[in-house]
Amino acid sequence: TGKAYDDPMWDQLLDQMSFEDMSLLVNLGGWQTAQIDSVGKVATSDCDGPAGVNNFITGTYGTAYPTEVLMAQTWNTDLLYDLGLAMGQEYADVNNYGVYGPAMNTHRSAFAGRNFEYYSEDGVLAGKLAAAQVNAMATKGTYNYIKHFALNDQETNRCAFLLTYSNEQAIREIYLKPFELCIKNFDGTQIAVMSSFNWIGTVPACSNEDTLTTILRNEWGFQGMVITDYDGSYGYMITDHCVRTGNDLMLGFSSQASNQLTNTESATLNNALRTSCKNIMYTIANSGYYTNTTDDGGMSNMTKLFVTIDVVTVLLVVLCMALVIVRYRKKHAKTTAEVTPEEKKEE
Repeated sequence: TGKAYDDPMWDQLLDQMSFEDMSLLVNLGGWQTAQIDSVGKVATSDCDGPAGVNNFITGTYGTAYPTEVLMAQTWNTDLLYDLGLAMGQEYADVNNYGVYGPAMNTHRSAFAGRNFEYYSEDGVLAGKLAAAQVNAMATKGTYNYIKHFALNDQETNRCAFLLTYSNEQAIREIYLKPFELCIKNFDGTQIAVMSSFNWIGTVPACSNEDTLTTILRNEWGFQGMVITDYDGSYGYMITDHCVRTGNDLMLGFSSQASNQLTNTESATLNNALRTSCKNIMYTIANSGYYTNTTDDGGMSNMTKLFVTIDVVTVLLVVLCMALVIVRYRKKHAKTTAEVTPEEKKEE
């Protein structure tokens, strides 16, 4: 596993990174984290999601698991742990340890567009189930971006400056509760968080210091990286703001004007970038990318499984066709043999 979060060797590692290295690492987070040669960091692959392996970038797909609503209806943390083991193994088999899920926002309305990805209207139930699933997956080397932090309430207009208002009591007792329980009951070392598209009041959730730093890190003791939701051309996902307030990684391709970091002499920006890079690398250093057996360049176990299934299916089809042909020939031969000489003479 990687060094402890407070190990002084992290500073020695970060000292080797240039401003350009740090800018690349925090900005290039679209379904990946970047390779950084100066510190020997490998490129990694992240993908959806709550229902299983679904990587449209690499064309890698796995089992489609039940929706989280159905999982929650079991009220069974042991079953969710077993599900997490199976799901985590699939991610490990395809050498994809970054998982955008599970999602654990609250069901406020039966018509919310992402309810199928969320466990429940009950924050305690959601948090307990999520903790079981994430703990199990982590044993296989995954780092799960639990999402969407926080107060992600609807899909309609989700990227159009959606302002969400609530009071602190409701926020803590209802909307943050699943995340709090999941993080406080996490037994591993590698875990991540995905922030949300919406704004909390008049501050974007992706750069909200109250939730991302004060509560998440200082109160709950979270040690890991935080990524934005998809960093499109929305105008308010600004890298400079994000890294200063506790959001470490941008889920995009470093192509937006809001991603450009030009103030290279800013001591506060450099310090924020160092912290973000540390959070990213700490998470990945403790994941399967470094702790599990590395890919030897051959087919993944998942690919081998699907190829085997395809081959067996083809063989079964061929066997069935052969049996049909053999049966037809036997029946035809029997019919011919039953024609007597007298019948032939009459003909």
